[in-house]
Amino acid sequence: MNNGGLPIVYTSDEPDEDLTAYVDTYLRVEIKAEAATRNVGAFSEFLDVIARCNGQEVNYEGFASDLQVSPGTLKNYIQILEDTLIGFRLPGFTETLKRKATSRAKHYLFDLGVTRHLARGGMIQLGSKAFGDAFEHFIILEVRAYLFYQRVQTPMCYWRSTSQFEVDLLIGRDIAIEIKATSNPTAKHLKGLRALAEERIFKRFLLVCDVETERRTEDGIEILPWETFLNRLWAGDCV
Repeated sequence: MNNGGLPIVYTSDEPDEDLTAYVDTYLRVEIKAEAATRNVGAFSEFLDVIARCNGQEVNYEGFASDLQVSPGTLKNYIQILEDTLIGFRLPGFTETLKRKATSRAKHYLFDLGVTRHLARGGMIQLGSKAFGDAFEHFIILEVRAYLFYQRVQTPMCYWRSTSQFEVDLLIGRDIAIEIKATSNPTAKHLKGLRALAEERIFKRFLLVCDVETERRTEDGIEILPWETFLNRLWAGDCV
């Protein structure tokens, strides 16, 4: 959660130093050079802000105003991150009928350690909100990596209704996944999945969390330990 998955950082005895070198040498120099933008200072600030907004819906107008750039410039910055594989977007799923859904995308960076370093949030502590956010990011990165390596063209997105029901990750029109860093899931952790199930679009509903053993609710939601989920994912038994 703290160091991320870059090989040189993951195996390092000094991961923070290597993250600093990577961010300062590659992200702040190479990417800015490729951006070929005149407003270099604003782009550098954008990297820090997008890391702090990792996994959140982006209001382009408000975000651009905070950075003192135009919405068009902001969209160009985000496109640069996607073109260089440093970031990616998770679109909002809007095909629900019973509950109107938001269409805003969420944006993620490609690595947990890089995200933490850019956001300057300090070391992530177990049980904190930052840990919950990183846990969600981690699972999404694993699913994305699996789909990429297997050359599966199934789209990934998320769902949030205007009445604030939410499901963290949707894979095609088959699997809906809620991701929670909890060892004691309750009904409140399932309410988004249950709201989406009323639409009768998706076939499977999963809660991936930190429980020790898997189980299934009476209405068919699978509650899986995160390790079990990842083992099945990479074995080709989930997607």
